[in-house]
Amino acid sequence: MKFRYKVIIINIILLSLTLGIVGYLLMERSYNLAINSEIKSAVTENNLVQSSIEYSLLDVINRKQVINTMLPSICDQVYSGMVSGEEALLIRYADKYIYVSEGAFSGNHVVSDPDVAVPEELFKFSDETRKNYLIKEEAENIFLYVTSFSSINEKNLNIITRRDITELKSLLDKSITDYRRITIIIISSAALLLYIFSRLLTRPLEKLSDTTDSFAEGDYSVRSSIKTGDEVGHLSNRFNSMADSVEARVEELNDMIHRREQFVADFTHEIKTPMTSIIGYADTLRSVDLSREEQQDALNYIFSEGKRLESMSMKLFDLLYLKDHPIDIRQIPANVLANSIITSITPLLEKSGIKLETDFEPAILMGDPELLKTVFINLLDNARKASKSGDSIEFTGKVVDGLYEFTVQDHGIGISEENQKKIFDEFFMVDKSRTRAAGGAGLGMSLVSIILKRHDADLNLTSKQGEGTRITVKLRIEE
Repeated sequence: MKFRYKVIIINIILLSLTLGIVGYLLMERSYNLAINSEIKSAVTENNLVQSSIEYSLLDVINRKQVINTMLPSICDQVYSGMVSGEEALLIRYADKYIYVSEGAFSGNHVVSDPDVAVPEELFKFSDETRKNYLIKEEAENIFLYVTSFSSINEKNLNIITRRDITELKSLLDKSITDYRRITIIIISSAALLLYIFSRLLTRPLEKLSDTTDSFAEGDYSVRSSIKTGDEVGHLSNRFNSMADSVEARVEELNDMIHRREQFVADFTHEIKTPMTSIIGYADTLRSVDLSREEQQDALNYIFSEGKRLESMSMKLFDLLYLKDHPIDIRQIPANVLANSIITSITPLLEKSGIKLETDFEPAILMGDPELLKTVFINLLDNARKASKSGDSIEFTGKVVDGLYEFTVQDHGIGISEENQKKIFDEFFMVDKSRTRAAGGAGLGMSLVSIILKRHDADLNLTSKQGEGTRITVKLRIEE
């Protein structure tokens, strides 16, 4: 069931209950007020009748006349003069009815039958009460009985008046019928208005629902255009924020998948090239008689390609290991780390005819010494590959703004702006022929990037083709 229909049904139920309860209370109160008014009027008339009859009976008693004989005529006179024709008058003396007004029950004035249809509970007086009333439904009519109690010659005298209040019940029934019609009209009108307003209120939700359906079907570029200042507008903004995050994450995952596919393709290619050469030279050595010099060249090539495969496998292992395993962070003197790096890289630089210039400020670094050594050996080796014999490379370190800043500066071929964005990708090589000739596989800078990320270190690269490259690494120091 749609939300708007739920809103309409709930509101109609609440409106119906409210109108029903309020209508019931109002009509009940009006009916009770009308009944109370009739009771007061009937009691007043009964008091008047009682006063007149008792006053006339005083004269009968003074004359020593028979009360039973004179009472009917007195009641007839009083009834004719003081009680309206719509009411009935009954006199009960000595627990016997001696007068009933015309048309009340039997149609004559004197009642011989003692069982007149008057409720007996009307005569149950309390010690303090000398007057009583009772409402009774008889057939299709409703009557209001009022009786008074007095004693004449030590005999009970009850003066009873009866009023027909059926019209009040008819008015109540008519009011209920009219109220039901009005209620139906109000509820129908309210339902129509609720439907219109709920359509207007839920239309933004429907638009947002359509947007989410499109998003769920894979259209991650879709956005909600709802701009309202209420909760729906806030929900729309939150959806757009979520959609931006999801789209960015999806793009990141797609990029990751692409990079993995590219990684596998590049890895396969990088392995295939030396393996093809190794197999070819090995087959040549196996099947062709070569001179001693030719055999030595073939073996040297097989050895160099094997070493390159070994280096590639070790760096791949380091890449995979560092992504999922913790590293050992401890205090490292900067000069000790630098001397270890210089000791390892100097033979390779001397073999290439490149001079290394160094200068380091003392400080205590925080990191894994072996991994940091790998970082700077890779950076210095790349600087070597980019330089030619006779060039120099500067390797320096100093404290800047609370961090230790290592710098590797070469004056070689440089890196283009386009290649600077790709330099940390796996298997990327600025100059493939030069890198492969030097025994590289394009994994060094990827390994550098991962190690520095694990150390929360920053790397800044600036380069210009033909002028050289400057790489700065900023590491935490121990306070």
